Amino acid sequence: MKKIVLGSIIVAAAFAFPGMQGMMGGNAGMNGKPMKGLTDNKVVAVVNGKKVTVKDVNIYLQGLTGDNRIKLQQLPAQHVGQFVKQYVDTLVLYKKAKSVEKTPQFQALIKKMAVDYWLKQKLMNTKISDNEIKEFYEKNKDIYFKTTPKVKARHILVKDEKTAEKLINELKGLKGKALEEKFAALAKKYSTGPTKVNGGELGWFSPKQMVKPFAKAVEELKPGQITLKPVKTRFGYHVILVEDKNTKNYMPLNQVKLQIVEYLKRVKLQKEIQKIKDSSKVEYKIK
Repeated sequence: MKKIVLGSIIVAAAFAFPGMQGMMGGNAGMNGKPMKGLTDNKVVAVVNGKKVTVKDVNIYLQGLTGDNRIKLQQLPAQHVGQFVKQYVDTLVLYKKAKSVEKTPQFQALIKKMAVDYWLKQKLMNTKISDNEIKEFYEKNKDIYFKTTPKVKARHILVKDEKTAEKLINELKGLKGKALEEKFAALAKKYSTGPTKVNGGELGWFSPKQMVKPFAKAVEELKPGQITLKPVKTRFGYHVILVEDKNTKNYMPLNQVKLQIVEYLKRVKLQKEIQKIKDSSKVEYKIK
């Protein structure tokens, strides 16, 4: 939460004052303890005899970001002084800058700023229920949240093709537990690979992690099947047993929940915006 809030302030600050982004050092130092003793009424500066309080700076930062949760009291102490200075600079420069307030260009800008701030507020306050999150997740699992298929396999790696063919012949006709036990025993006896001690066990992996001939072989095999021909790679000759496959791997809901919430908020807001547009009578005179 603190990182998100502080990040949004830094982005807003970078646009508010040229050079501010470099001064802030990107997102560096976003961690840290809050400054002690900050209350809303605490005076943090005096500008031409007028007191500036923590509350004043909070309102300014909330206006910049559209996030009413932001308070100096919750931000890392090392950033408090920078944000206070930013607000004080705004007050000092405003004396000169306010001369543009009556211009039609500035009045047009105010409308745009009001819309942007309203959109930020609406987005932040839009509620998404747990049911909506779960429903979106279930409906879109195969589109957005599916991960690479996984395979569980064993292999025996030998130096020559004849040895690999001999091992395949010993394994032919075996099924289930008998096949697994025999395969593991042969791997321990003949394999030259590092998995020899574990009976050739590779565990769960993505075929994409493997060299192409090996990957192609495991993709073609069904669980409980072995390669009937040795698989040649730059490492030697492999005999492979696929023990299991999982083609329905998904990112867990708790890992993607925040992204779903943000997406659904924007969808809801977009629908509301469209309703407002549709209810307005607009006639364009140009293409």
